[in-house]
Amino acid sequence: MLKSLTLCTALMTAVAAPIAAQAPTPDTVYEADVVRADFDRLYAGLRAAHFDLFAVTPQAVFDQRHAEMRAGFDRPMTRLDIRREFQEFTALARHAHARIDFPMEAYGAFRAAGGRVLPLTISIREGRVFVETRAAALEDLAPGDEILAFNGQPNTVWIPALTRHLSAETPRFAHTLLETYLRGLVWLEWPEMTEATLDVRHADGSVETLTLPFLSGDALAPAEEGEQPFSLDGREARMIGSDIAYLRPGPFYNTEPDGNVWDTTGFAAFVDNSFNDFRSAGAEALILDLRDNPGGDNSFSDRVMAWIADRPFRFASRFTVRVSEETTAANQARLDTLPEGEGGMSATYADLFAAHAPGETVEIDLPYAQPRPDGDRFEGQVYVLINRYSFSNAVTVAAQIQDYGFGVITGETTADMATTYGAMEQFTLPRTGIIVGYPKAHIVRINGASESHPVTPDIALDFPVLRGPEDVVLDQLVAHVRTALDG
Repeated sequence: MLKSLTLCTALMTAVAAPIAAQAPTPDTVYEADVVRADFDRLYAGLRAAHFDLFAVTPQAVFDQRHAEMRAGFDRPMTRLDIRREFQEFTALARHAHARIDFPMEAYGAFRAAGGRVLPLTISIREGRVFVETRAAALEDLAPGDEILAFNGQPNTVWIPALTRHLSAETPRFAHTLLETYLRGLVWLEWPEMTEATLDVRHADGSVETLTLPFLSGDALAPAEEGEQPFSLDGREARMIGSDIAYLRPGPFYNTEPDGNVWDTTGFAAFVDNSFNDFRSAGAEALILDLRDNPGGDNSFSDRVMAWIADRPFRFASRFTVRVSEETTAANQARLDTLPEGEGGMSATYADLFAAHAPGETVEIDLPYAQPRPDGDRFEGQVYVLINRYSFSNAVTVAAQIQDYGFGVITGETTADMATTYGAMEQFTLPRTGIIVGYPKAHIVRINGASESHPVTPDIALDFPVLRGPEDVVLDQLVAHVRTALDG
């Protein structure tokens, strides 16, 4: 079973790692020589284990930055500060799967202790920044107001100050992530900040400078319900009229509380029941909604694909893995947690790693999944709806359907990549215990395009700058599908 990276920290591939000598906290302080030693280990581990660390950023740039940062580690540092600096270095690769995760524990503790944060959320479109939601107390600010500057800094200055903490292939991808992590990144970059000034342009064209106090707890409650954007959380299956089926499968992993995240039982039952209902209702077309989908595992998405595929399929045309000591150790740690005889892909990896030396790259012949039998699958036209918040395996699914011709891709271009460096693993820095994620594989989409790139829809839909309470994008697609059916 080959797992794709999701952007949810909780769903990072679980890898047992050596425990640091002390039980660290964000405030644990390490001497400069310890910091430098783990920094050297970070760079060495990435060079050895990442499939191609220098694919985008040349080694000379990495070497120079390593030397500059290392020289700056000349004093004791807290674990939180080390983590922040090490992630900035890791993000130089410009690969989403090479990263040290955002320190959610420390941020959560800060919030739980009454820490105040920026009281708004944003939407970034083509470099322009708009207020998406704001705390009810901010009466002078409204959704749709354009942010021109933050604390006197234009967007071209303060946005890069935050996105340097993010691992992403493109600025657009980084901007998409920034929308999600904005409050946390402001805290990470400017931990003492308790208010900010914003230069904003209102809907009437007037420009104003506002001072926003940071807020906490109930004071962050959003403005009236009518301003809140609609949600695509959860799973949904329904008919739209008598002819169009709508399926939002939700994440491609088990979302049941306290359940095994990779147990497909409930998901498979939901998918099968949904398609059986669609067929019984006489649906002539299907809208498969992958917007806001964080991804997951192909053992889940294959269940959906089998209902619409007309021939065997797999999720990549090429899947090439780099062998390393770090990956071998991570894979073995995962194997050690599995019951005897249930090693699956980890067992396959173990055999492969035993037969090849560290540094070698090996192409794996991926198995094909099978479609449902003739007469027992959905035969109508398939339309897949994507947006820039479709991530990881959701992007892979869209690329599969597009490349195999199983359906029509609609919506907006994804931020995440179809061909990508993925199949994430982790290693642990021995002194600080910081966990480093990296891609061990190069995954090439079915059409064979080897350069990292997103999925571009066959039919582009109009997305408003702000997501409002109504799903106007889905309405557009329904109108298009109905016209096609009537025609």
